[in-house]
Amino acid sequence: ELYPDFDERLRADMRGETIAYLRHLIEENHTVDKLLQSDFTMLNGRLARHYGIEGVAGETFRRVELAADHHRGGLLGQASFLLANSTGADSHAIRRAVWIRDRLLHDPPAPPPPDVPSLEESTPNFHELSVRQQLEVHRQKPACASCHRNLDAWGIALEDYDATGRWRDEVRRIREGKMITLPVESTGELPGGIVLTGAGALREHLVAAHQHQAARSLVTRLLAYALGRQVERADEAAIEELSGQLAQKKLGIRDLINELVFSDPFNTK
Repeated sequence: ELYPDFDERLRADMRGETIAYLRHLIEENHTVDKLLQSDFTMLNGRLARHYGIEGVAGETFRRVELAADHHRGGLLGQASFLLANSTGADSHAIRRAVWIRDRLLHDPPAPPPPDVPSLEESTPNFHELSVRQQLEVHRQKPACASCHRNLDAWGIALEDYDATGRWRDEVRRIREGKMITLPVESTGELPGGIVLTGAGALREHLVAAHQHQAARSLVTRLLAYALGRQVERADEAAIEELSGQLAQKKLGIRDLINELVFSDPFNTK
């Protein structure tokens, strides 16, 4: 009822965009900031229509230049990430925030305490509140406040995207057979007073303040894959050196793969 245009072909296209995008970054030796923000993506006709982008036809994925009003660019504008971190019925700000902290920044938050009730269980008018209001209620619990203070804003900034990654002007929910509509609230505040309003501000903040973390996360995960094991303390020197070069744009992503192959951890594994 909420997403009548969604089907398995579209789901496959979402996955296809991310695979084609990462392949393009490697083949063209792009720098790590393109994972966070870019002015292009890889689309076919069906996914372009889903995004509301005109002028793309056919099944083949190809590079498409993006305008500011397309609201795309980087991994966080791709429906594969947005759908995977939703409930299926709606977006999920916390799942999206945890993915950013864990996968992009290599800074996973602590798991929630086992006795914390879900938002729906603890809030009588849950479905009538925006996500930001739901999380404000949740943060009133001392056991929840410390973790959510440095978590919520990362996901709230992506509330302009619905569960299927489509840009939206309102939040729609079905409750007891009735459609509920709410305004989109996509402004959150990180510790230190950093205000993120929407996906564009989030991407700009990541590029400006977190490129080294993103580089370190990519290096760590690629090295673990290459070694076939978790990284260890002995790998730290190689990780730090490569992360610094990647963040300073002295290396592209293809360069990074070559450097990993010649690194001490890989050659002594």
